[in-house]
Amino acid sequence: MNEKKDGATGGDEHRNYFRIDDVIPLVAIPVHVDGIDNDEALTKIMSSKAISMGNISGAPATDADETAITTRYDKTGSDKVQDELADIKAKLDYIINHFILEKEGLANPEKRYVNISASGIRFVVNHRAKVNDIMEVKLLLPTYPPVAVFAYGEVKRVEELGDDKYEVAIEYVNMSDSVRNEIIQYTLEHQRETIRRHRETGSR
Repeated sequence: MNEKKDGATGGDEHRNYFRIDDVIPLVAIPVHVDGIDNDEALTKIMSSKAISMGNISGAPATDADETAITTRYDKTGSDKVQDELADIKAKLDYIINHFILEKEGLANPEKRYVNISASGIRFVVNHRAKVNDIMEVKLLLPTYPPVAVFAYGEVKRVEELGDDKYEVAIEYVNMSDSVRNEIIQYTLEHQRETIRRHRETGSR
């Protein structure tokens, strides 16, 4: 685990964020801004967003469990209606979440090694990249429930690795506090889990 702190720029320049290493689903798309100044392009970039995916790892809720069915029909009419509505909502959420993932290319994305914090992210791309390029970054944080993050960033550093592979360090732009907080919670939980595993291993 990499526990190095890094300073964010702009309005967050006085805050520090932990960086962690992980392997997560990620899609990176270059944003073409030919013909306009890079600073102007950054002002036109849409804000980030985060969407909780709820139950996307398993099948939608069903009434197949016999115990659940028996319990349900022991309830009053009002309670049964509430249960039915909850099931409908769960099934709709499942369908909508999968539709979002399919649309955004996150249904079966390539999992990539990343070094991530609430101020930026570093990963390898399979296309030429250069400093000041702008990228749209879509990633699925492996939290519970998973959270899909859609953000934009400016390439601050590039290392050519050969075979048309480039490691890029990206700083987020126009990231909302709510999305940044999702990443902060993810990195903190990742750290806690890593520390817990290390302690369990050391105690054996």
